[in-house]
Amino acid sequence: MLGRVFRGLLIPLLALAAVDVVAPAEPVPSQPEAVVAALPEPTGDDAVGVVDLHLVDPARQDPYVPDLTRELMVSIWYPTADRSAMPLRPWVSEQVARAYTDGMIQIGAPITGSWTWAPSHGRVDAGADIAGGRRPIVLFSPGMGMLREANTAQAEDLASHGFVVVAMSHTHESLATEFPGGRLEKSLLPQTTDIDEIKAQAELAMRVRVADTRFVLDRLADIGAGADPDADGHPLPVNLAGILDMSKIAMFGHSLGGATAAQVMHDDRRVAAGVDLDGTLLGSVLTDGLDRPFMLIGGTDRGRAQDPSWQQFWTADHGPKLEFRLDGSQHHSFCDNQLIVPVLAAARIVPADFAAKIVGTIDPRDSLDLQRGSLRTFFDKTFGRFDDLGKAPATLLHPEMIPVP
Repeated sequence: MLGRVFRGLLIPLLALAAVDVVAPAEPVPSQPEAVVAALPEPTGDDAVGVVDLHLVDPARQDPYVPDLTRELMVSIWYPTADRSAMPLRPWVSEQVARAYTDGMIQIGAPITGSWTWAPSHGRVDAGADIAGGRRPIVLFSPGMGMLREANTAQAEDLASHGFVVVAMSHTHESLATEFPGGRLEKSLLPQTTDIDEIKAQAELAMRVRVADTRFVLDRLADIGAGADPDADGHPLPVNLAGILDMSKIAMFGHSLGGATAAQVMHDDRRVAAGVDLDGTLLGSVLTDGLDRPFMLIGGTDRGRAQDPSWQQFWTADHGPKLEFRLDGSQHHSFCDNQLIVPVLAAARIVPADFAAKIVGTIDPRDSLDLQRGSLRTFFDKTFGRFDDLGKAPATLLHPEMIPVP
């Protein structure tokens, strides 16, 4: 959500009339309906549970604050049989919502009203559903400077189809990371328009993100072995350890998160497949390529013909690979901004031309359905799960999801 950023690396919210006792009462003006941004329902059969974990890596200094030990927040979304007993997780907390609005202003959105966020569909700390056995794991990394909650619509949908999704905040790079007790750590990335400085920031962020991801993979292995890695001793949801399949791990990300997915696959063979949503690629994966499945999905203006990093990767890569273009989309069409910004534009909280600029002209529900279907189908095929593929042809042959040969 940081302003003035390199395209593809950064990206990146009752007064009552007095009644005179003598004169006839005038009607009280009706209040405008509250503007609420909401997440579409997940499309799978499973109810969704979620737990937020505080993880501390004693082996690493924080690269942005060297006096501190590196610490992260992650959200784990997973199938649950509990559909009502536990509370719904907020999409974002009140503090993070305020930080998001500040970030909107930074990228040039003149916000002229108020709005609220509907909750997610995830039941906090609900017991994991063991009826389906062990579940594939999908890691998620957001765009540079963005929130781990920025792709909640995709994360909870995958969980509703039987995946365990682990979304990571990259502390002090992410726009805002809230820790237990309400401590808020904001982004420490300096604002700049200098391309060389932005590239240096992205390269540092990539190295940090790869280390973050590999650390999280180790902690997932600990959970699977029966340990609780939460730094504050927050109890894990019942049966969570029993549903993690550490032999089936994939990763996706938006923008720099997509580049992170590719580089993590390069560096760590535990990750068997990956997806880049509209992100310029970086790192040694550009020259070495991969030998496992990888999918590129670009916006209207991104593909091998427009982004040299995609072409370089495609040439070097010797594993199964796919490329699609989502016609009518823009960079922020690949995160929850595509659900938020049009709602704000319809309520005139942000200008209509701002919405078209960052989330394009594609209908947000179509865009989300296509992305959800593409991710699910790709990961299902990768892991040999074919129970959900009956809907795949109709989903993926939409005229706005264009395969690039």
